[in-house]
Amino acid sequence: MKYVATRELRSNPSSLWETLDQNMEVIVTLNGKPKAIIIRADEDLDLLLKAITRAKAELSVERMRLQSLKSGLNEISDEDIDREIREERKQQR
Repeated sequence: MKYVATRELRSNPSSLWETLDQNMEVIVTLNGKPKAIIIRADEDLDLLLKAITRAKAELSVERMRLQSLKSGLNEISDEDIDREIREERKQQR
């Protein structure tokens, strides 16, 4: 994995292609903070995009799980969850 600043990409874009040719991922940074990940695309682009979409969804679920642990929502009983769902559905009708 290689970190590349946006200004470096502008001044030397060929280094990006060389890095990708080595099958390395590139993390693009802006003001020292990660902004994007660039990976090499192969012939099976659809499969790659599906895998990325699945990984992003798993990351979102993990973030929600960690947030529930921080806020104590993981302590809610199944009955409380069902009651909240019923009340919300009533309000939407």
